[in-house]
Amino acid sequence: MPEAAIRATVLELLRPRLERAGVPAADDLGEQDLMNLGVVDSLNVMTLIAEVEGASGRAFVWDRFDAENGLTVSALVRAFAA
Repeated sequence: MPEAAIRATVLELLRPRLERAGVPAADDLGEQDLMNLGVVDSLNVMTLIAEVEGASGRAFVWDRFDAENGLTVSALVRAFAA
């Protein structure tokens, strides 16, 4: 699955969370920390990962996940695109 398709899947699955947090659903969320935005928290991040795995058919590769800049859409996409 191409990176663009993974990004689209992540954004689609985030849409309800974005709406609940009052964050406009936008493609420019790439480097914004989803936890700081109130979109996900430490408890439901695993649920999000499982949802993306199910929808994309791709496994989350923990070795490719770098949360140094926070939990971002780009960081998630990189971990699934590995």
